[in-house]
Amino acid sequence: MSKTNNASEVYDHEGAYWEFEIELTNVLEADALALDAFLAKCRGSVGRFLCFDYRFLQDDLDSFARVTSSFQDGNLLKVTGLPVNSVYAKAGNRIQIGTGENAELKILTSDVVVDSQGECELEFESPLRQIPASNTPVYFKRPEGVFRLLDNKQGLAEAQVKNGFVTSWKIKGREAF
Repeated sequence: MSKTNNASEVYDHEGAYWEFEIELTNVLEADALALDAFLAKCRGSVGRFLCFDYRFLQDDLDSFARVTSSFQDGNLLKVTGLPVNSVYAKAGNRIQIGTGENAELKILTSDVVVDSQGECELEFESPLRQIPASNTPVYFKRPEGVFRLLDNKQGLAEAQVKNGFVTSWKIKGREAF
């Protein structure tokens, strides 16, 4: 914001990313050791892992699509392979573009309206970070993203433990790209 004429300049760095915070309470310490071992394997914020939001399983969306052609970028993606003549998914649903360490988690910003050929254009946020190849899968059921721990202090040593129970343990992460 300019002090002289109140003009403002806005920059779009396309830097939106997913974050999570999980709080575990009243977990047997013996059960918490398995999670602590996983976190140790992550070596703090160095390691990467796939994670999905258990609040948005979308188990009824069990079809997957494929990217129709290479060299698509931004926040629109033409896909094929979905049930014909339908509104397959609603704005607000999550999708996963790609697999494994290349998976990107997105949120749909408009309904997925499929034509008579099983094709449609997905509109989502945030914009693509990598340009997907032709035939890259797009998943609607239990979509995952690649995450890393927010910092190096996420293990069981940071939790509150009393009488063999983990009474409070917070784990935080951020999308890795």
